[in-house]
Amino acid sequence: MDLLAPLRACKKLIFYQCLPDAATLVTGTIIGPIGDRKVKLCLKENNKTEPSVFVELPLSTSEFTSSIDSSVLRIVLDPIPDSGITQIWQTYCNGQKVGFARRLVVGKEEKWVLETMQMVSSGAGFLPQKGSDAGSFKYLRGQFERIVGSDDSEAYHLVDPSYWFGQDLSVFFLGK
Repeated sequence: MDLLAPLRACKKLIFYQCLPDAATLVTGTIIGPIGDRKVKLCLKENNKTEPSVFVELPLSTSEFTSSIDSSVLRIVLDPIPDSGITQIWQTYCNGQKVGFARRLVVGKEEKWVLETMQMVSSGAGFLPQKGSDAGSFKYLRGQFERIVGSDDSEAYHLVDPSYWFGQDLSVFFLGK
């Protein structure tokens, strides 16, 4: 099954046009590998479905953590036209250009994290892997409210009804 077919088929909205009855709330997971590797964003219609969006952001886990520590984090993904089969976005973090995000296929490590987190509906934490920090991950999981801005852009805002997270996190996908 092609996990990224919705992105390729639409080239517009991620959920809305491909899945007309898409939920207003989606499950979002930020996966932060320990070390210098890049943070990954996973968006799913619900906790049981395959990822509809799986993107590697141009931020290391420590960069992401220090950015979100400011309480407000806005990530904007602006598509690069004709970027081919691997969609690429110019990425901005709180207004600063930080590099390029790219769409990924779920790999073995990420699949392990997502499967391990099946029972987690929301929260933040640490997933140790086999006795070493090298394969360990930090995660942030919660419900994201999907807002359609126009026929080719949408935003995802972390819903924090109890204000437990203490952060304001939004991800914007722009269209061209």
